[in-house]
Amino acid sequence: MAKAKTQFICQNCGTVHTRWAGKCEGCGEWNTIVEEDPMGGIGSGPGKTPKKGRPVTLTSLSGEIEEAPRIPTGISELDRATGGGFVRGSAVLIGGDPGIGKSTLLMQAAAALSRRGHRIIYVSGEEAVAQVRLRAQRLGAAETDVLLAAETNVED
Repeated sequence: MAKAKTQFICQNCGTVHTRWAGKCEGCGEWNTIVEEDPMGGIGSGPGKTPKKGRPVTLTSLSGEIEEAPRIPTGISELDRATGGGFVRGSAVLIGGDPGIGKSTLLMQAAAALSRRGHRIIYVSGEEAVAQVRLRAQRLGAAETDVLLAAETNVED
């Protein structure tokens, strides 16, 4: 039986490459090529153990609906967009064009929730700690108990 060869697949267009490259020859996009072992899936390869999945329980669309308790921020439009506030322990991804106020809005929300006694962790994936601290000072949020981290590796 022949050994399956590792392939490199563009996550943008699906072009299969025999080796990794920074730029996909199929669509021209940069950094979209991911190593994939035909026997083990994405992320496996030489020296890596294929990741095992687990069975997922299936259920029907009908049944009891549990409303998660919401924590309102006091910022009406943010509360409306989040369905009435944040759900404890949830992660919320806010997206949009650069410079429209995403970080400012979230800093205001974090400070407001902290002032109400909630434990808040603000993790920035784009800005350095110093940049976030400057924004907090400008918004009058620097003296709140918001914990801060800056990290670009989502697995960390």
